[in-house]
Amino acid sequence: MSMGFSHIDDSLFKDEVFVESFFKKYYPSLCFFAQRFVKNREAAEDIVGEALMKVWEKREKLDNPAGLKNYCYTVVRHDCVHWLKSRQRSNATGSPEEHTLYSEETVLHNIIRAEVVEQLHAAIQQLPPKSSQVFSKLYIEGKSVAETAKELQLTVSTIKSHKRNGLAILRAMITRMLVAVVILITF
Repeated sequence: MSMGFSHIDDSLFKDEVFVESFFKKYYPSLCFFAQRFVKNREAAEDIVGEALMKVWEKREKLDNPAGLKNYCYTVVRHDCVHWLKSRQRSNATGSPEEHTLYSEETVLHNIIRAEVVEQLHAAIQQLPPKSSQVFSKLYIEGKSVAETAKELQLTVSTIKSHKRNGLAILRAMITRMLVAVVILITF
């Protein structure tokens, strides 16, 4: 069951089960967002983990639960900037791209990319279980077909079949989403 987080009441926001499901839903897109800044997957995961802990610790002070997602992006962005600045101090070198890294346009593009990744994760979760598992291994974890087959104890041809069927389902989902977006933009 997918939870929509646009209309959140305060009591639900204080509930650990809700917060855990929120974090699970947005962790991948926040990691993607952070990685676009720091260019290091492990550092991005650490930054997001620490940022989510900060958000959890301040949950009692947050008066707008509906803005939780935006607040998470803000905290992650701030922590990425802090991480990059600390790396620059230790390396004593400045990056020529430094001024563009912090621009609102760059941040907006990274948020949009992260949102697309979030939608892709949601679409993959809607695939049949085995196809979802195969897609996660291939496209999220970056494993090869052979590695995925070995891990899941399936044949390479079965992995390819799940991949082909999953792609067909995702294409149909994406086509429907694009049609909806075009209709919304047009009217």
